[in-house]
Amino acid sequence: MRINVARYVPLTSEQFAQLMRHEEAELHQAVAGNPHLSAEMVAQLLGIDDPLVRVAAAQSRHVDAETRDRLHALVEAERAQGSIEAEVALSWSFAEPDWLREAPLDERMTYLDCRYTTFRRVLATCHDLPEEAWPRLDNDPELVVRRAAARRPGTPPEVLERLVRAHGEVAHIRPLLVDHAHFPRDVLRTFVDEPSPDVRYLALQDPELPLPYLQQLAAAAEPFLGPPRTSSSTASSTPR
Repeated sequence: MRINVARYVPLTSEQFAQLMRHEEAELHQAVAGNPHLSAEMVAQLLGIDDPLVRVAAAQSRHVDAETRDRLHALVEAERAQGSIEAEVALSWSFAEPDWLREAPLDERMTYLDCRYTTFRRVLATCHDLPEEAWPRLDNDPELVVRRAAARRPGTPPEVLERLVRAHGEVAHIRPLLVDHAHFPRDVLRTFVDEPSPDVRYLALQDPELPLPYLQQLAAAAEPFLGPPRTSSSTASSTPR
């Protein structure tokens, strides 16, 4: 309960001070991820020697670009020295600067070339960006940014096809890109010849997929494409 309060509830100065007096690292990390912190509270986090706290503080609206770079440089240096905590903070943190979605458009656009992927990904979820921003986001070096940008209502068909053909789908994120209003459904059957089984699987999204294509997929080695394997067939194929 205390962790959830520290992470999500708007804190008074006294509550913040009480939480920071604890020596529990997880509690400090939760506070650092709280989106309601004041500038004064964020300033007090900057001196904490914890990679997760530093990365979370670097995403705050109250941190300038120079401080953000300094915090990331400290964590990157720790990762270079083999720190698992730094690796987790830089590569496995799911925290995002959600405040950016509510910032004025001019301010948001300053993050179009931000070196930190999470800012560009959040920017790509904003559907009111000017047209000139989308080609940049559609060609971002990071796949997570390109996928976020592709979910806007006006994504061109060729952008959707290129992205799905190259990288498939993220099954747990709905709606799928192949269900986008602009996705060219007529190309789905052409996925049967793609090298990636994850992409070939998407050909099944075509409700009128010709029988030869269905047979081709059914003969695939991948279990999620071909027919289900029985225990007897598995046993017979096991080396003795």
